[in-house]
Amino acid sequence: MPSLKKTLLWPLTLLLFAIVLASCGQPAGTDSAAAPASAGNASAEPTASAAAGPAATEAAATTRMYTDYKKREVEIPADPQKIVYVGSNPGDLLALGIKPAGASLSVIGTQVAYPDLLEGIEDIGYPFSAEKILALSPDLIIFDDWDETGIEALSKIAPTVVVGLDGTFPTEERVRQLADLFGRSDAADQWFKDYQAKVDSVKKQLNLKDGETATSLLVLGQDLYIMGNKGLNETLYGRLGFKPADGVQKVIDADERFVTISDEVLPQYIGTHLFLLTDNSSETAARQAALMDTGLWKSIPAVKEGRVYTIDSKYNFDDPITLDRLLDEIAGIFKDKQ
Repeated sequence: MPSLKKTLLWPLTLLLFAIVLASCGQPAGTDSAAAPASAGNASAEPTASAAAGPAATEAAATTRMYTDYKKREVEIPADPQKIVYVGSNPGDLLALGIKPAGASLSVIGTQVAYPDLLEGIEDIGYPFSAEKILALSPDLIIFDDWDETGIEALSKIAPTVVVGLDGTFPTEERVRQLADLFGRSDAADQWFKDYQAKVDSVKKQLNLKDGETATSLLVLGQDLYIMGNKGLNETLYGRLGFKPADGVQKVIDADERFVTISDEVLPQYIGTHLFLLTDNSSETAARQAALMDTGLWKSIPAVKEGRVYTIDSKYNFDDPITLDRLLDEIAGIFKDKQ
């Protein structure tokens, strides 16, 4: 089973957004708008035997050296045909028009905001199954997981590039690193340009007044979590202009992604607006119903004044597909409130 960090931060890291199918003649996992995979800051380098003859020259043209996040020099295909992704943010690749042949979907497959985009991607399990990956015959593996012990095993299957260690980077940095790796910088530029335009539009619709604060409360099973500096709050605070409630600001100042709280202290964290993140499990539903039936809950100003918004916890990821769809969700909520 994944750790609490994984279980939460996949629903928490926790936003991100359309698979562009390969056109005729394009390799699997790429789209017709993609630049050559050898483009980007990582330079293509010939192998040591490149000058030895025609065969060596051909080999040099089909591979290149790439320096990954761990400063490992990895010889990778210049034009990968089958990509396997090990990590919690497959939406990073999908936003660039790259559809992996396999990915770690066992936990997040039912939790993300884009299940429609996962069709055709083989689940390699979590923790990953070496046998399942071998069966896919990948020529490139992208690794973005917290358990570094997997790197060596994966490297024996296919060239393995480490792009981070489970949320090491903010969304844009992650996506631009992948864009550089696959020669998709133009696609990344366009995506973030379009996303910012959408942010500006939603922000204008919200028309927040100075000092309006917000809190993200995650109900997960029997537990309550106040989100700190990750997940939904990256959009609320970092994009849309909400301010953290005083209690949440302390969590952020402590550089905490989230904290577990009891019912009794809940009012200390609630701002002008309360975003209630839940899932559809029976345990979560029961816990939420019990909380909302208490006098303590009913005494919270945001509750009394109708400023509580229930959002599926699938929007607590931070890949581009999720971030984009979250804006639609928030826009819809506040439109209904007007």
